[in-house]
Amino acid sequence: MSNYFKSIKDILNELPALSDYLVNAGTYFAHLAKKDVLLPKEKLEEHINLVNDYANVLTEQHQLDHIINKLITDCIDSNDDKTSNYLKKLFINTIVFHDFGKINEHFQLDKMKNNLFKESVPNNSPIGSTHSALGAYLYLTKHLNEIVFEYNQDPCLMTACIYLSYSIFKHHGSRFTDDTLSTTNFDELQAKYNFEEVSQFLSNYLIHFDYQIHSNILAIIGKNDWLKSHLKLVDCNSFSLYALCRLNFSLLTASDYLATNEYMNQAPLKEFGVLSLERISEIYAHVTTAEWINETEGKRNYNKAVFEKIGNYRLQHPVVASGDNLNILRTEMAIEVIRNIRSNKNQNLFYIEAPTGGGKTNLSALAALELLKLHQGKYNKVFYVFPFTTLITQTYKSLKETLFLNDNEMVELHSNAGMKVKENTEDDAYGNNKLNYINHLFVNYPFGFLSHIRFFDILKTNEKETNYLLHRLANSIVVIDELQSYNPEHWDKVIYFIKQYADKFNIKFILMSATLPKLDRLDVIKNQVQEFTYLLPNAKENYFKNPNFAGRVAFNFDLFDRKDLQLQEIADKLLFESAVYADKDFGKSKPLGSVYTIIEFIFKKTATEFYELIKRSDFFDETLLLSGTILPHRRKEIINFLKNKNNRQKKILLVTTQVVEAGVDIDMDLGFKDRSLVDSDEQLAGRINRNVNKQGCSLFLFNYNKEAIIYGNDKRLELTRKFISRDTYQEILVNKDFDKLYDLVLNDRNEWNNREMAVGFKDYEHKIKQLKYQSVHEQFKLIAQNNLSCFVPIAVPITVEGVMEGQIDAVFTSAELLFLAKQQVYPNVNNEIEGAEVFEVYLNLIHNKQEFIKQKTDEKILQGIIGKYVFSLFATNKVEQQIVLFSDEEKSAFGYKYIERWRDFYAVETGMRDSDFNSNETQFL
Repeated sequence: MSNYFKSIKDILNELPALSDYLVNAGTYFAHLAKKDVLLPKEKLEEHINLVNDYANVLTEQHQLDHIINKLITDCIDSNDDKTSNYLKKLFINTIVFHDFGKINEHFQLDKMKNNLFKESVPNNSPIGSTHSALGAYLYLTKHLNEIVFEYNQDPCLMTACIYLSYSIFKHHGSRFTDDTLSTTNFDELQAKYNFEEVSQFLSNYLIHFDYQIHSNILAIIGKNDWLKSHLKLVDCNSFSLYALCRLNFSLLTASDYLATNEYMNQAPLKEFGVLSLERISEIYAHVTTAEWINETEGKRNYNKAVFEKIGNYRLQHPVVASGDNLNILRTEMAIEVIRNIRSNKNQNLFYIEAPTGGGKTNLSALAALELLKLHQGKYNKVFYVFPFTTLITQTYKSLKETLFLNDNEMVELHSNAGMKVKENTEDDAYGNNKLNYINHLFVNYPFGFLSHIRFFDILKTNEKETNYLLHRLANSIVVIDELQSYNPEHWDKVIYFIKQYADKFNIKFILMSATLPKLDRLDVIKNQVQEFTYLLPNAKENYFKNPNFAGRVAFNFDLFDRKDLQLQEIADKLLFESAVYADKDFGKSKPLGSVYTIIEFIFKKTATEFYELIKRSDFFDETLLLSGTILPHRRKEIINFLKNKNNRQKKILLVTTQVVEAGVDIDMDLGFKDRSLVDSDEQLAGRINRNVNKQGCSLFLFNYNKEAIIYGNDKRLELTRKFISRDTYQEILVNKDFDKLYDLVLNDRNEWNNREMAVGFKDYEHKIKQLKYQSVHEQFKLIAQNNLSCFVPIAVPITVEGVMEGQIDAVFTSAELLFLAKQQVYPNVNNEIEGAEVFEVYLNLIHNKQEFIKQKTDEKILQGIIGKYVFSLFATNKVEQQIVLFSDEEKSAFGYKYIERWRDFYAVETGMRDSDFNSNETQFL
């Protein structure tokens, strides 16, 4: 790396005032106040200065200087300080120049109502009242002139200058596309006009800035053909250039947005959602010294003991199965994780491979906290990334307690979360709505909890609004859970982006799972930047095979190969085994006469059929159904019921689909599962005997539905059928040796990618090299199918019973209830919110547009409310044709299928009625 880089702050401070080189700078305006707001027009110089200030603040808050420096060093061949610093100047000058095109007389007169330009508006202007293309032209001519005459026509600088100008062209667009070369070549203007005349027209604006540009430079604008022969920069350092351009677009558009917002609303953004060193120390002190997490509820802070023992403690790895020994093992895993973080603090890639019931979430929290503390403020944000919203919500609540966080430091980012409302906002003039919207848009919270899809979208997106967040990922800690949840066809792209961003953006990634594929074994980056550090390096021997974990659940294969099973036979087996287990007594953990049994099917339709069948028996006190069409409040009700200790004396059966595998924190005694993928089977085993306080717990695997309907395109199923025998399948589950399957999958992917004629990862990486932003985004989708969102206008209770007796659990937040009250929607006599009234609020919001930020804020709050009434189906033609029979099609024109005749279609306890749907598409949700 170059020995010396100027900081963004230094580069900006060295800039002359715009009025020093733009003739009559004070006569140009950048923005008008909103209608009915008495506010002077914002001068162009004022706006540019404000944008530059925000760029500087964002750079300092997120410590972007060394990220930009590294990307630049990777992009150019030279170690020359002068060349490196000039490329950094090119980077920041896109921000400085982005609105220079607003000197366009048409823009001033038409958009700014600036009558000073009434007499000087040119006729037949090829750019009309736009300003982005003119701003890019001014940027290109000024800097290409300097590169040619001061930097000996350096091809790296020439290439970077042209590609960085794309941010100026697109800063008012909604996205980057694949048209980088054609846009920077002014192809749109060339298609409509004689470009020599256009070039002459645009060059007339250079005199306003007192720029002296050589005629040869003016001649090459709009002639990018020469660039194709100077693509060494792109070929050699593909990702660095791609990341540099996207980071530039992120910083430019974010700074521009915040500056414009400050003028329009007359309030600067003062907090950027990062952890101070003082706050890190405070959290660390709480976690390491506090006796209680919540003394009222009797929740002790067991992490205090972890930190007290960490110095001289000798690992014991007790093998006798007991609740006490399980807690010892959990403590020892925590000690190991912290010790290995301390000895590998400068590494950026970590694995936590821990058995189910080992407390992965707590281990990851301790690892993240230790990294925050060790690096003394260098890392100041933490992102938790999950496959399912249930895990996001669950972990949000858990870490709020574990790390002693407050709500203003945390945010959930998913479709059902709604708008986060920060408490105790000081700036009343700003208005809570505006501040909440800005904080939501830019995720101004130090702890973010989001889905895999949302997170990887940030890494690869071509959409402007999503790309706002890219700069925020720099110098963060990212914990990713259950990456095996997605199809292996994307695993190479997943690990490619993880490794690249770990290196280029200085992100510390912690990947964790009980069934963790070692994605670094994929050959996607030839020169490995960094290897992964295992925070539990001997996890298989010391923990997975330990009887406290391996002995928790016995796997029964009696029904594994049967192809003639009927539901009645499965029901009989389940009732028999449950009756036998009910006669066992394990004290409070499992009183005599009680049993908690779970059965999981691949298809929802089968789960519903079994539910109706088993209800004919009077053995169980409660039979519950949980599937993807069960609404959130009912799901919460079921989970709380199962976790309520007062119900432990009952006989309870939970009939479910794979939604229960998503880390749902329940503890069952017996399990039955329609086999699918071996790692999926292990996930259900993780819901059984979680605390090792019972004996004789079993998971019975059977073969009923055709798993290929769901997993037909998943290499795990294909390779299992080809190479994994029944004995090997059993051995994988018993010994937790999932690498036996994953190595087959990874080797298969490597072999495919290395084939000469195959369309594999090399083709995808080539899109990155070519800066094909849209293709990069669209050719990597973790979930490919489209869903149909169904709104059920039932009455949803505002609370449900909590886990503890007498405790209630909120379904609607206080902010949501306040929002609804402002719309004249109140709880009914049963303390429920009527779905029909909620949807009327939604329709009214669509048909009666408000001021922009209020509109967006209301939409986001309402999104969280609507999510309480919505379930999803795969959007196939057959499903859409059938669901029309129950829908109000007029109301269904606005993003949701409004299920008007829901009573003929839906029940709160059982979800969607499957008998009306004759296709498999609806059945596995």
